[in-house]
Amino acid sequence: MKHLGLLLIVISLLAASCDKGENAKLALNGESENDAFLITANQVGELTRGTTVRQLYQLFPSRQIKHTQTSGGFFDQVIDNYDIYSSEGRLLLTVSPTTANDTSAIINQIIVRDTLYKTAQGIGLNATLKDIREKYHNLKYIPTANQIVVSVPRTGINFLIDQHALEDNWWNDLTKEVENQNIPDSTRLEGVVIYWRGAEAPPQGAAALFTAQFWQDILAKFVNWCVVELPSIAILIALFVGLLRFARFSVGKMKKMALNKAQKSDSVDTDEASKRINTLSGITYGIARIFLWVVFLLILLSKFNINIAPILASAGIVGLAVGFGAQELVRDFISGFFILLENQLRTGDWAIINGTEGLVEKIELRTITLRDSAGTVHIFQNGKIDTLSNMTKEWSAIVLQIGIAYKEDTDHACQLMQQVGDEMLADPRFKDMMLEPVSISGVNDFADSAVMIRLVIKTKPMQQWTVGREFRRRVKKVFDEKGVEFPFPYRSITWGDSSNPIRLKIEKDEPAPAK
Repeated sequence: MKHLGLLLIVISLLAASCDKGENAKLALNGESENDAFLITANQVGELTRGTTVRQLYQLFPSRQIKHTQTSGGFFDQVIDNYDIYSSEGRLLLTVSPTTANDTSAIINQIIVRDTLYKTAQGIGLNATLKDIREKYHNLKYIPTANQIVVSVPRTGINFLIDQHALEDNWWNDLTKEVENQNIPDSTRLEGVVIYWRGAEAPPQGAAALFTAQFWQDILAKFVNWCVVELPSIAILIALFVGLLRFARFSVGKMKKMALNKAQKSDSVDTDEASKRINTLSGITYGIARIFLWVVFLLILLSKFNINIAPILASAGIVGLAVGFGAQELVRDFISGFFILLENQLRTGDWAIINGTEGLVEKIELRTITLRDSAGTVHIFQNGKIDTLSNMTKEWSAIVLQIGIAYKEDTDHACQLMQQVGDEMLADPRFKDMMLEPVSISGVNDFADSAVMIRLVIKTKPMQQWTVGREFRRRVKKVFDEKGVEFPFPYRSITWGDSSNPIRLKIEKDEPAPAK
């Protein structure tokens, strides 16, 4: 029994010795699974290649994990970051999975934050470039915007040199390649990053454009963007089109209701009300359309991960620049606003603007469109309108100067013209056009060949010319029947120095005697 006990002790010692030898062998090969702070090609401490976010919470208590999100990548996608702390509160690692907001996603990037983590060759955050060169061979030096990445082939381990330690002579200005022999051995490391996307660390900078992995990532992000963002963009476009149609329908409905209300009211002129309603409805729909377009474009830009905050901030600067550099445009808009507010002009009015007479076809905040009787379209900037005469606001009138011969009785002529006006007021065709009986002012002037009688006919807007033409026609007809003479020029002819005019006597020709 004594010999048996000694044999068991010897066997135990040999087994322990073998275990130590095997562990030492694994450690030399960088494959130890027991070291909690070892960095290898397939392990970083307790994390191994293929570890998911869900498994991360099984390895560490949730109180030692802090989850944050950042934006980055080609499409500015959301990236999950998990900071792992020790039980004493030291930051150990920062890990990132392949997909955000997915607990089944595999961790593919690990950033070492603590000096306890070292490779099997003893390289950690407190190492220098000399240590790396002594332990590893065939290193790759990859320049990026702010760092130089020293990559260890076939391990996925990358040592970072920070921009503060960089010098211009470390790379070739022509080839943009790192001159590694120029980097001193004493250069200290800024970070250690492990990528588990493949056998080697992913290329950085411009070199990444020529790798299949880069384009696979781009395709995956594009597909993810199409799945996540494209439906919302389609909904946004459909909503925008629907709101435009709704705005048009709403403005049309309100316009119809306002017109119906105006027609039912006895105290409101339907024609005048329709002009103002048409003008305001057009302006309202235009403002609503501009507002919808602005909101739609801003939301659409945000869907493409374009930050709209600088756009909104610059809008104030642009507005200030417009205030100084485009004062004429601002003046046009302000003038147009007050034209609408004060109801100076409406669509369908006949007006004289800056001496040009015509029909108002369109009123906008910046311009007014006028078409004259010859069909020519005139466009006036609201800020440059010096004179505006509205000939059809609320009511119109036509002023007539009718001349009769000097030999005629002016009272009799006025009586006949008043009679013509009363007849027109009783005529069903013209009684709705005339607002009041004809107002005869009386003898207004003694012209060269006529006595001028002035009269005014007050009509509904745009009807003054029709009523005036009909009144002239009827007056001519009545004067012819009553023998009232319209004037024509008289001339007195004198001969020589005599002030007496030449007297002419007209005699009839006698018929010639028959032969």
